[in-house]
Amino acid sequence: MAALVLAAGTATLGAGPVSASGAPATAPLGDPSVEGSWTSPFTPAGPASRVIGVHTVLLYNGKVLTFGNLTPTVGYVYDPVTGTATETDPPADVECGGMTALEDGRILVVGGRGLKNTGINNITLFDPATLTWTAQPTASSRGRYYPTVTRLPDGEVLISGGNTTTGANNTDVDVYTPPPAGSNVGTIRNVGQHLGGLYPRQWVLPNGTVLEETSRKSAILDPATWTWTTLPAPITRHKSGFSAYLLPGPPSGSTVAAMVGGGDGTGTTAGAESMDAAVSPVSWNRLPSLPQSRAHMSPVILPDGSLLGVGGNSLGNFQQPQYSALQLVPGSSSWTTLASQVDRRGYHSSAVLLPDGTVFSAGDTGAGGGGIADEIFSPPYLFQGARPTVTAAPSQADHGASFTITTPDVNSRAVLMSPGAATHTTDFSGRHVELAVTDRSDTGMTVAVPSDTVALTGYYMLFLVSSTGVPSVASWIHIG
Repeated sequence: MAALVLAAGTATLGAGPVSASGAPATAPLGDPSVEGSWTSPFTPAGPASRVIGVHTVLLYNGKVLTFGNLTPTVGYVYDPVTGTATETDPPADVECGGMTALEDGRILVVGGRGLKNTGINNITLFDPATLTWTAQPTASSRGRYYPTVTRLPDGEVLISGGNTTTGANNTDVDVYTPPPAGSNVGTIRNVGQHLGGLYPRQWVLPNGTVLEETSRKSAILDPATWTWTTLPAPITRHKSGFSAYLLPGPPSGSTVAAMVGGGDGTGTTAGAESMDAAVSPVSWNRLPSLPQSRAHMSPVILPDGSLLGVGGNSLGNFQQPQYSALQLVPGSSSWTTLASQVDRRGYHSSAVLLPDGTVFSAGDTGAGGGGIADEIFSPPYLFQGARPTVTAAPSQADHGASFTITTPDVNSRAVLMSPGAATHTTDFSGRHVELAVTDRSDTGMTVAVPSDTVALTGYYMLFLVSSTGVPSVASWIHIG
C-alpha cells in the first residue's frame, strides 16, 4: 500500500516525558517512547463529577469545556494545569448538537436532542471569560439534531445537516452572523438547501469553498452562490461512526480530507481513504487500513502532522471495545498501535489536543464505559528527547503578514493548531496549518501568516516542532 504523505517537512517523532498536572499519572506497560502513556482515569472534583464528556471543546485560555448526558445537559470547564473544574450548565439539552469557536473565542452551540431522535430549536453562545450562556435567535431554524457547524473565512458560521423537531431530515442551510461589537446576540438567516445527513464532515478549502464528506456522498459548497457540486461517493461503505480528518498540508493549505473506519449495528470497517478536492477529476484513494475495524474512534491531529485515533469499538455502539490508540505517522504505510487506555471510549466519546501536546479523552455513555472519568494521553513524541522552546512570540498576527518567533531551536518547523471542538467522531474546528519560514537567525525565525481561507481568523496554538517531530509547549496567538 502506498505511503501516506501528510505534510511538507515530515517528521519521525520525539521529546521528554510529560504528565498533565491535576491528573494522576500511571506507569506505562510498554516503552512510552514507542507507545506513549495514559494517565489513570480521573474525575474532576466537585459537582463536575456528574458530567460525561460527550462534547469537548478546547478554549483559548487552555481550559476545556466538556458537556453531555442528563436532561438538561450538564457541563464544566476543566483546567488541566490545576486539575480543577467549574460547573457551567448549558440552558438546554444541547447534547448531540454541534459547536465551534467564533473569531473572538466564544463558543457557538447549535441544536441538541429532543425526543425520539428529534432536534431542538436552540442556538446558544458560551463565553469562556464569564462562563455564561446567551440564547441566540433561531428564527430560520427548524431544529437540529446531529448538525454540523463550520466557521467560514468571513467569520460567519455555516449550519447544516441533522434532524428537525419532527425527526425529518433538515435540508436547510443556515448562516449565523456573530454579534456586532457591544452585543451578545447575533443573527441567523437561511441561504439555501442542503444534501442532508447527520453530522456531515466539512472543511474550508484554500479557495474558500467548503468540502463536505458523508458516508454515502461528498460535495463542494460555494459560499459565493450557496450552490453545491456533487463529488464521487467514497469507495468504502463507512456507514455511521466514521472518523474524518483534514490532512495536514503545505503552507498554502490542505485540499485533502480522509475518512477512516466507521460502522453501525450490522458491522464495522477498517477501511480508510482520502479525497483531494484540488485534483480533477476528483477521486477517492485508499489509505492504510486500520489494524482492526473500528467505529466511534475520536480523530485528533497532532502537531507533528500525524493522525491519532482514540478509542472506538468494533460492533454496535459499545461492543467489542478497542482500548489502544492508533497513530498514522507521516510517510508511513501502516497505522501504529499505541498504549491502551483503561476506560472504553465508544459511542458518545470525544478527544482534543491540549497546549502541552497531550490529548484529553472523555465520554462514552454506555454501561461499563468511561462515563464521568477522563484520561489524558502523552503521545510517544513526549518521551523522545528535548522539546523546542518558544522564548517569545506575538499574541496576534494579521493574515498576509510575518512575525518573529524567538527560540534557541531555530531549525524547528512552526505550525498552528486550531483548538478542537469534538464529539461523535467529529471535530468541527480541528486544523493543522504549516507556517512558511522566511528567515532564520541565531535567535529565532520569521514566519509568514497564510490567508484567511487557510488559517481562519481566530485563536491558535503555535507549536514549534523539531526535526525529529518533538513539539514545544504551545503559545496562544490570535490570527487575523
